[in-house]
Amino acid sequence: MSGETQDLFVSHAGSDKQLYIRPLADEMAKKKITFWLDSLEISWGDSIPLKINDGLRKSRYVLLCLSSNYLDRSWPEAELSSALAVQNETKQKRVLPLVLNSKEQVLKTYPLLAQFAYKDYTTPDEVADDLVRVINPPHQGSTDLHLIVESGHTGKICNIYVSPRVSLRWLLDQARRGMGVSEKAETGAYVPFRVRWVLVDTRAEDEWRALPRSHKRGVSAVIFGPKGTVFCNGETDRLEDVGVTDESVFHMYAIEDDRYDLPLAYAG
Repeated sequence: MSGETQDLFVSHAGSDKQLYIRPLADEMAKKKITFWLDSLEISWGDSIPLKINDGLRKSRYVLLCLSSNYLDRSWPEAELSSALAVQNETKQKRVLPLVLNSKEQVLKTYPLLAQFAYKDYTTPDEVADDLVRVINPPHQGSTDLHLIVESGHTGKICNIYVSPRVSLRWLLDQARRGMGVSEKAETGAYVPFRVRWVLVDTRAEDEWRALPRSHKRGVSAVIFGPKGTVFCNGETDRLEDVGVTDESVFHMYAIEDDRYDLPLAYAG
């Protein structure tokens, strides 16, 4: 997509193209996001450095698709350095880190990225939806939901603006990241204690408290919607399908994760 300024420069390792980049590019195209991608822009005989520099110069944002493969390539690292340099100079948000895999390795190699709000790769359509919200922020009258999540343990609050079409898992991940909490509790034992976080609509909190502990372990979210309280056992349901409404307020609670195989973890 040449010529005028485009939304994104997609910085990635070629080894990630088939599994991650092409499916994401298809979704971005459907959502009218314009982007620079090497396989579309560089032709036989072109100067690769000139083409890359031109793409970086004409892009509003640089989407850093970070992975173990990314760490092993020189061109993506040069693109990363260039994007960070421009961001530091202009003081404007330009770099959008997207962690495809190997997050611990990526953040260890590039500790500077830990200061940015990065996103983990979930599904191509969810990532593309997030990119739309960055590129075209919601205005008044938007169909996005404003949700407030408060930790049931620390009282910390975060605001989340989200499409009603994203999954509960996406919302849980965003809330967990906003709270800065982990799914692993260090207790000093040989085997780490694993927890699972549950979102509970404050209007259904009494019903959550009355739920037997054995039943709570199977719940991922408690929603108070137009049809009453819904106990969600899965994480793939879309928010609109389970009745999440605008301005809902959730508390987030930790419960032991009985899906975690302790003997297997101990062996590892």
